[in-house]
Amino acid sequence: MAFVQFTQPDDQPIVINTDRIVTATPLPDGQGTRITLNNGGHQDVKQLIADVQRQLNISG
Repeated sequence: MAFVQFTQPDDQPIVINTDRIVTATPLPDGQGTRITLNNGGHQDVKQLIADVQRQLNISG
């Protein structure tokens, strides 16, 4: 089980279990990424999609 840390839109850190991530897509305004979780919820983060994908690839 791997975890990654991102930054929420309110600048607070959030740690997400990578096993729960279903998809990651750019936000429509281009100012971050929406991470969709396997429980049907989602979390918007400030990191751009390329940074999110890089962190997910590094975490395995």
